[in-house]
Amino acid sequence: MSLPPRPRPQPHTDAPTKTLLVVEDDRSTLSLYRAGLKGLQGFKIIMAENGGQALEMLRHEPVHVLVTDLNMPVMDGFNLIAKVSRFYPQVPIIVMTGLDESQHLNTPLQLGAIRILTKPPRLSILMDAIRTAAQFEPAGMVRGIGLNSILQLLNWEKKSCTLTINSEAGMGLLYLSKGEVIHASFRNEEGLPAAYQILVWDRPDIEFVETCRVNQTIELPLTELLMNAAMIHDHRKPEFGEV
Repeated sequence: MSLPPRPRPQPHTDAPTKTLLVVEDDRSTLSLYRAGLKGLQGFKIIMAENGGQALEMLRHEPVHVLVTDLNMPVMDGFNLIAKVSRFYPQVPIIVMTGLDESQHLNTPLQLGAIRILTKPPRLSILMDAIRTAAQFEPAGMVRGIGLNSILQLLNWEKKSCTLTINSEAGMGLLYLSKGEVIHASFRNEEGLPAAYQILVWDRPDIEFVETCRVNQTIELPLTELLMNAAMIHDHRKPEFGEV
């Protein structure tokens, strides 16, 4: 009598079901993540060294969670966040920054599943944040970091750059020096009037260039500028800022 055939081995139930993309330009930190995140069961981990590489990976592979540094060559984290929020709004983004978390605990930076972690984060905290973000289900609306939160991030990082901001109302420019808005331009408006026009736009598309080559016309601190813009937004007429 022949023996019954051996049962075929069953596939592992803990095979990766989600993809995590980690974007970091420091190779030693990447190696640390590669080793430390092995305990993150259910995830396939892919790595990129800048925002440009990350976008290329996003074009060719579904990504379920994105973890990104901010200061990187080629394309920094600010540009990457803006582009992912626009083209891949279903991907939750976890931002890593060198700032101490106590500096921004009272600032509402979470939009959707977004979270800001102090760099370098404890791996256990990072893994918990990744697992939580992976459970995020988009509610059918565009999700991403808003203009105010982007400006707060830039302010914390003391970033100097030019923001090109597109909305249904048109295209505006905000110029930042060391994290503060020093000039703005929209249509025929310059300075504060232009800034207030731009800051009331809902969910605009944002592009970054790491140069700021204008003279300062705005001297208000960012916190006061955003507070004034919020008051204008609450009391504006329906046609304010519309084409």
